[in-house]
Amino acid sequence: MDFQLIETLLELPEFRVIGQVLRPRELELHLERRDSYLICPHSQGCCSRIKEGRNRCLRDLPILDRPVTLRLHIRRFECADCRHRPWEKSETFGDHVKWTQRLYHQVRQEFLHGCPCKELAKRYGLSARTVFRWTLEKSRGARPRKLGRVLGIDEYSRRKGHRDNTIVVDLEKGRPITTFKGRRVNDVVTWFKSRPQEERDRVEVVVLDMSKTFYSAIKEIFGDQVQVINRFHIVKQAVDALDRVLRSVQKQLDSEEVKELKKLRRRWLASPNQLDIDELIARADWRRRFPERRDVIDWVQDLRKWFERNYEKPAREALLKLIERARQSALEPLEEVAGTLSRWFEPIVRYIRHRYTNGMTEGFNNKIKLIQRRAFGLRNEHHRKKRILADCGKT
Repeated sequence: MDFQLIETLLELPEFRVIGQVLRPRELELHLERRDSYLICPHSQGCCSRIKEGRNRCLRDLPILDRPVTLRLHIRRFECADCRHRPWEKSETFGDHVKWTQRLYHQVRQEFLHGCPCKELAKRYGLSARTVFRWTLEKSRGARPRKLGRVLGIDEYSRRKGHRDNTIVVDLEKGRPITTFKGRRVNDVVTWFKSRPQEERDRVEVVVLDMSKTFYSAIKEIFGDQVQVINRFHIVKQAVDALDRVLRSVQKQLDSEEVKELKKLRRRWLASPNQLDIDELIARADWRRRFPERRDVIDWVQDLRKWFERNYEKPAREALLKLIERARQSALEPLEEVAGTLSRWFEPIVRYIRHRYTNGMTEGFNNKIKLIQRRAFGLRNEHHRKKRILADCGKT
């Protein structure tokens, strides 16, 4: 193969190809730096006399479906002024690595996306152990991670309809800390107690959904002042109450009106500037016809606006007024939401002070589902944890 063509495929402008060896299962390329001199680090003189040399071996991406081995011919020069003998150093490769960064990232990406380990090893001229070590042990999947200042905690299912696992996320750094089997109080407490006390003292906020299990475990470990209820779950409770009221209204309508009502389902909570004239008129007509639905929509909109407040004391008073409005309503769904907000009042109000949500944790849960589908289950808990931490830690 032409050397100029090989240099174009390699995309290593620092080196030039001085030889090649084509073997049945690999392509070996001999490279040398284009510069024939060095600047002496002591005298700043020009070193052009070569005293000795040595070879370095690196793995690189395949060329024409053949694994590539790079043989770097590293030379040692002698300075004519001070007799210092510096070695060549590459700006492209590190001093002690045995593979290129592009090969490392390519192998990790393909393995995390479901390509079998043995197939990757055969394609890139590596061992299966090396592929696994690059992806899970030397990567983010195996590095011990400390507890951060702000944590998110949630559960995900190992298999659909089976028991759950727990995931703990560092919301400030945007990466999962760990996953472990089970979601009971004892499981969560045991894992947090396994962490050093200095790490536990660092935790200031824990964002969770309205789970009594997680709340009890976090209260036992960190006390009663760190829990923050996730904003999404609060609004979801209110929107579910609105849906229940809409379903009760549908029973009073004929089939054509039910279809018209369903078309406007996603427009009830939209702001006026998001609707056209026909939708505004239709929504105003429905609000006039059914005042109970109008009251629920107004209450849900006020609850959503409550999360935009900036100061805790006025927000506390405003939330108490919202709860009182819901209790005085004759609608059962709103009364149930009022009871829920009363029970979780303090963790909900802490959102105004800290402004953290579990959206990142929910995103990791969706990614975990994709990982498990791609790997057809991942029944081994150790491998499941390694793969999840390696794949979800790239953010």
